[in-house]
Amino acid sequence: MDAQQAARAFHERGALAAFVTGLVVDDRNIGRRLSAACLPASLNRRVERELRRRAITELSPDLIVSYPWLEILRTTLSRFSANPIWADIAWDLLSHNFDRTVARRHLDGIQVVHGFEYTARYTFERAKDEGIARVLAMPSTDSKEFEDIKSREEFRFPELRTKHHDYFVRRFAKRYERRKAEIALADLIVANSEVTKRSHVRAGADSAKVISVPLAAPPAINGIARPRPDPNNALSVVWAGSMIIRKGGHYFIDAWRALRAGSRARARIYGSIGLPDRVLRPLPEGLELMGAVPREDLFAAFERADVLAFPTLADGFGMVVTEAFSRGLPVITTYKAGASDLVVHGRNGLIVPSADSRALTEALQWCLDNREALYQMRFAALETARRWQWPDYRRMLIAKITEGLRQAGYPTDFGPENRVWGASA
Repeated sequence: MDAQQAARAFHERGALAAFVTGLVVDDRNIGRRLSAACLPASLNRRVERELRRRAITELSPDLIVSYPWLEILRTTLSRFSANPIWADIAWDLLSHNFDRTVARRHLDGIQVVHGFEYTARYTFERAKDEGIARVLAMPSTDSKEFEDIKSREEFRFPELRTKHHDYFVRRFAKRYERRKAEIALADLIVANSEVTKRSHVRAGADSAKVISVPLAAPPAINGIARPRPDPNNALSVVWAGSMIIRKGGHYFIDAWRALRAGSRARARIYGSIGLPDRVLRPLPEGLELMGAVPREDLFAAFERADVLAFPTLADGFGMVVTEAFSRGLPVITTYKAGASDLVVHGRNGLIVPSADSRALTEALQWCLDNREALYQMRFAALETARRWQWPDYRRMLIAKITEGLRQAGYPTDFGPENRVWGASA
């Protein structure tokens, strides 16, 4: 969504030459038609859910250039192969091929190229030679920083280490070198939060060329329709997104076990499970695995729930926080989420230390014991979402990129005379 919003920001100024991306889905998509015609109904529904997540809603089709086939392969392997190595190989191939294609085909006659991490090195190398301004979007924190966190967690909890561990370790150094090269080649780096900005500056990025533009909330609901909580009803906790080490999934499982709430609380997990079975099983009482669901179903779940749990160990932003706020749902999160900049502890959510299951248990217990106070947080959460919407994001993005490029020696006001390629694999 942030890639689409960035492209739309340029388009609103008449400056977007095209949005170059991988898989694009609409009703005319051949993959969608083949899926409906050839797959069993149950499998087609799974494919359809995945394809719907790929829809581009912020730009007209005539502005979109798509290179879909490797992305179709990667998505298929990611969702339907038990071995993550195959999906990773496809992702690596896709990223390099996409980058080379943009560098070869899409830089003529433009003044600025806006690319995303790990798909911009070749593009930026050619753009530098051509005197084209280079803007790098950084949606995640420094990957070496997270690699250190992951190693710490696997040392503390050996059961988290998977049989694929050595494969990913062997490939990390080369991939990290590629990201560092992109950062060095960029004239301007757009971080999606202050957390992301600080992470890359700590890792050696030039602070003078890193700007921060926090991601926004989707359109907020009109008001809180949910009635005040009945203390006889169970506390409803929701988890949204992959349950993996990065998101602190293992700490949530430990915290939920320690809560021992019995029938007084239930947690529903919406998303894929990336933790080993030996961490997850036996499934604690009151915890349900719902699988991945369409966005509208997830938002409906937000409106029914009492609180979102998002105890991340490292997240550049964490859009699930602003999505929850847009539904009037308070959150429990950590300062390791970029979106924590929008959370006021005790007003629209709770902030706990990362990697601390005891603190997370205490926060969940507070929610159990303070149902009315938790309910009142819904109104503040909704107001937070209303104050920072995507149009606000687009205005700030253009203003900060304009100023940043001027300081880098590119005097420009974005408009039809300053053409931009937006590239996102």
